[in-house]
Amino acid sequence: MAYYRGDGYRPVPVLEKSRLAGTGRVADDLYLIAHHEITGRPYLSPRGVGIGLAGGLLAELMVAETPAVTLDRGCVLPVYRPNRRPVAHYGRPDELVPGHLLDLITAESEPRPVRDWLLFLGRTSAADVAERLECSGYLIRPKNWLPWRTPRPVPVDGDWAHCALLRARGALDPGRMLTPYPALLAGLTLACGLGFRLADLASAPPRSDGQAAQLLLRPLHELITAVQVTADSAVLSARR
Repeated sequence: MAYYRGDGYRPVPVLEKSRLAGTGRVADDLYLIAHHEITGRPYLSPRGVGIGLAGGLLAELMVAETPAVTLDRGCVLPVYRPNRRPVAHYGRPDELVPGHLLDLITAESEPRPVRDWLLFLGRTSAADVAERLECSGYLIRPKNWLPWRTPRPVPVDGDWAHCALLRARGALDPGRMLTPYPALLAGLTLACGLGFRLADLASAPPRSDGQAAQLLLRPLHELITAVQVTADSAVLSARR
């Protein structure tokens, strides 16, 4: 099963490649795009960031070398994997988040709509992804002189964080070859309301997000659309 029209998705081992290349996990890059590369402040409301990152975590399960979930008729369905390890047996920090998410999905007796998962996971996804990025060496929590406040995680290097934005921008740059990972990252970035981050780097005329999305198959299209609809509804609810 494949979700890209072409090359597959392969996470990049952080210790083997420069951190400028990123972790290869779409939720990690989306987190870095959604937060300031120096201060770590979010560009969106916590709910908006959470919904986007929840979509990124679901996407990681969908485009892994062995896909773990898929979308069908608006619902998230686990893909049967014999001898799958329970979350307690996932050793590496980068495996714990998707492993726990997969356990939650497979524990449901009936498939649930993707919107329900986006809202449910969106409550903790920012903290989960931030912790994963800390373990990977991309974020750090500076010492806080106010002991009753939890310090905000900030990027260790602004250039590492800025490269995530460049990867998403690459999907809209007509001068660069279009590949699946940037197309997915750009789609999620636009869907959760961070399009202004890509516009800052726009060149004329940019490739449309629709052209970029043509590289992705239907389940990922469906996921990106669900992220956009859920994020838009959250914004409208907050304004009432």
